[in-house]
Amino acid sequence: MMKTTLFTFIFSAFAMNLFAQTFGLEYTGELQTDFKRAKMANLLQLNAEIPFAKKFSFSLSSVSVASTDTEPLIDDLQGYSNIDAQNIPFALSVAGFSWTVNEHHSLFAGIRRMDEDYFCSEVLSLFTNSSAGIFPTISANYDIATYPCASVGIHYIYNKKNLTFQSSLYNGTGYYKFSGRENAFRFAPKTDGVFALAQTEYRYKGSRYYLGTSLHYSDLMQTSSRNLRPTFWGYAEQALPAGFTLLAAYSHAFSSDNVCRNYCAIGGKYTYKKAELGICSDYTCISGVNEFATELTGCVALTEYLSLQPAMHFVTTGGRTKCIGMLRTTISL
Repeated sequence: MMKTTLFTFIFSAFAMNLFAQTFGLEYTGELQTDFKRAKMANLLQLNAEIPFAKKFSFSLSSVSVASTDTEPLIDDLQGYSNIDAQNIPFALSVAGFSWTVNEHHSLFAGIRRMDEDYFCSEVLSLFTNSSAGIFPTISANYDIATYPCASVGIHYIYNKKNLTFQSSLYNGTGYYKFSGRENAFRFAPKTDGVFALAQTEYRYKGSRYYLGTSLHYSDLMQTSSRNLRPTFWGYAEQALPAGFTLLAAYSHAFSSDNVCRNYCAIGGKYTYKKAELGICSDYTCISGVNEFATELTGCVALTEYLSLQPAMHFVTTGGRTKCIGMLRTTISL
């Protein structure tokens, strides 16, 4: 009788968790052209949230990438498309346990991409340039856990009405494979180093202000010594009347052996009903080459699940200017 009762309890708990699961799917297709050639990039993202108890859950998210040509259409430094990557049938973005400690504190441990949590604000997320997803003072300097790679890490969030503080500690190199030395489950601080981030977000009357810092500790130059390399960033999204929001961003890498030391951007977004229009211009210098990039884009939600986003990129790299046109289709279920 006792065994039957225990079995019934376990089965009931499993059934409750099964029905409480949430699943999501997002497909992004992007037609790109330099007005001489064209390519198609495709990104499929799957995610699931499986609760085990009131405060514990298991998070799972993946990416699959397929492109007609894995090479970019122009030789820009920042990456005009934030979904461009080599063809990957399946890679993990998130796989780990979340613990909601209380109303204000939460903790995650497992496999994770840092751009799941950082550099994903409302205005930055509108733009398709890769620098809007993570500043090149970080992405150009380190092979860390950013799209499409992930790594073992711990992520902490403190959240109140107007203030959010988050900090993370990751393996110093990100991967997307499942076996060998380049697997996402690898934690090897001796060879890969470690990467730590912290960011504070303040919200006031629709505006958002961000300050953040990161520390990368590793043998970056493949020498016998390890160095601590700090980076600072700050950006503001200032809400204005009539649906306008202004964006200003700056980031600086302090270490002299970094290939990218500075990044700055200015732009804005206009929202009207279900449509968003945006413009963003940025500057950076990578390996001694200056690059100026301007993006004009707009996103229209045709239905609850479907949106279209055309974009134009004007990129000047080392004094040479090139143009890219894009049409992005997003389906979210």
